[in-house]
Amino acid sequence: MDTLEQKTANAILQQPVEVQIGQKIYQVAPPSTATLILASAAVSTLPKVSLDSENIASESLRIAKDCEVLGEIIAILILGAKGLTETRRSFGGLKTTSIDRKVTLSKEILTELTPKQLSDMLGKLLAGMELAFFFATTNSLIEINLLRKTREAATTASGQ
Repeated sequence: MDTLEQKTANAILQQPVEVQIGQKIYQVAPPSTATLILASAAVSTLPKVSLDSENIASESLRIAKDCEVLGEIIAILILGAKGLTETRRSFGGLKTTSIDRKVTLSKEILTELTPKQLSDMLGKLLAGMELAFFFATTNSLIEINLLRKTREAATTASGQ
């Protein structure tokens, strides 16, 4: 197990994270902005429910059917925006076939990983994603947009 210092150094140096699903080992590079956008879109499809922590078993089973997207989110983070599909040429190169690697890996994740392994892997992948930087950037742009609207309203109200 890595020490805190090793984890920090790996994050700063943007070392790939290694994850295992079934018998396969994947090297997960730091995410691109496109990868974060795709992961965010997938996260937005998670069920918007309040779970009763007193009834963990029944609540978990009630929403499990709507959480298939968890495999998709992890697949997006592992493959990255550029690796979600693969184009293969047939023998002779006359016909091309597009393979949805995200769907394939998502199914593998959901069938191979236990809920605890899935949770641990998601935590491991999110830990090195530079989310704080992405948040700061988007937050500052949102604030600029809000200020512009306030200034436009103030200018209009004063008759200028």
